[in-house]
Amino acid sequence: MSFVALEKFNKQFENGGKRTVSELLRLEKEGRFAFYMPDADDVDADMLADRVGKCLPNICEIVSSPYVVLKSEYKQVRTELAAGLTPHGIRSTVKDPKLWKKKDGRLRPEFVYAKTNEDEYDIYENRMVKSLIDRVVRFLDAPMERAKSGVKNLYQSYFQSAALSKIDLVKLMDKDLFTTSDGRSFEDYKKLYYLRAKFSQLRSSAFYKIMSGCPAFAGQPEATNLFVHNKNYNACFCLWRFLDECGAGSLLSEDQIKSVYAAFISLAMIGIYVRFGFQIVNDVGIGRIDEDFSLQGYELENDLFKVIVSASVKKAEIVVQCKKTRTQQTTAINFHTDVSQPPSEEEHFTVSLYRTDYSDCAACVVPGNKNSLKDLESIVRCTVFTFETEPGIYDRMCLVCGSPMVENKKYFYQCEDCGAVYSFIEKNLVWLNRFSVLGKKDI
Repeated sequence: MSFVALEKFNKQFENGGKRTVSELLRLEKEGRFAFYMPDADDVDADMLADRVGKCLPNICEIVSSPYVVLKSEYKQVRTELAAGLTPHGIRSTVKDPKLWKKKDGRLRPEFVYAKTNEDEYDIYENRMVKSLIDRVVRFLDAPMERAKSGVKNLYQSYFQSAALSKIDLVKLMDKDLFTTSDGRSFEDYKKLYYLRAKFSQLRSSAFYKIMSGCPAFAGQPEATNLFVHNKNYNACFCLWRFLDECGAGSLLSEDQIKSVYAAFISLAMIGIYVRFGFQIVNDVGIGRIDEDFSLQGYELENDLFKVIVSASVKKAEIVVQCKKTRTQQTTAINFHTDVSQPPSEEEHFTVSLYRTDYSDCAACVVPGNKNSLKDLESIVRCTVFTFETEPGIYDRMCLVCGSPMVENKKYFYQCEDCGAVYSFIEKNLVWLNRFSVLGKKDI
């Protein structure tokens, strides 16, 4: 996933005050605001691997032996354990009566101020190196996936292979599939995969863990003496600038990425409801979206439903209330933005910044891909999915799988076989609440 599209989306909110959601949607119609942000041109994988690979030894040297500042301070230690007494420490001990105890008729210090020296890792340049490691891991993901796509595999013989049996897949597959694999793509993939694995290992180092507890690096690095005159730090500085020139590296921090992605998904979903004919009930102003984005109780409605959208940086919750049946359904949508962690399985749906396995309840949704925005539209449609039906049939037969094992739960009907749940808004109008296609898991 290239983060340029997400960064472009965020820049639409940087210059100016708050604008209401309805105003943003009006600007979208006028072409002055967009949810779709085309990515920049693909980065040459061979050049990228060469530049990152050349810098890897320098980063490894920094991780194993970083530049540190000697931090000295005076601490109270027991007298018999004290080392490194200095004139300043002795004067401080003499001045502090709480440290002295009377023993055998004489005053003796029980504790003294001793000078201690510690290595201080938290400097500007080390914070930048830690951020560079994260940036490279994220940056390599998209070109690595592009290179991998040039090497064919059996599952690529049909675009929905996960939904097919082995017998059907053999029927449909192209026997010449493997002859079209690109040797150059394979070589690029091997290089990028190796580099990404090495940088992922650096995230387990003591240096990375120490720097993770320090304030995050933000903005563009400045040419400090260490960045100019130290060969290892200079290599990191040059690599950062190279990633900027490529146009696919993100200046957003991990926390900012989470916040901007939550805003992108939440606002795009509201826009989809509006395109479905829903009217905004209570509008809110949206300012900067790159810090702790949240949305509480945003309401839309049409003749059948009231929709309430709430969101945090971790997930969105959509409450759909049916006006005629006085029932409601809650759909939770998890935001997956950390490629090093698997998507959560606790929510009804997961939308991810990264490619996901083909399933009923997960989709990669990014501002740089129009088709992925169609997937988000389908997820939204699932929350208000209605059908006109022939009366007197589907209260006895499941409209999803055709099973007669349908149980009336008073407010809704549930299929014992496939787990589908639906309710009748009117005699000939059904609201399909939950169903599954790729298995019988109740979603």
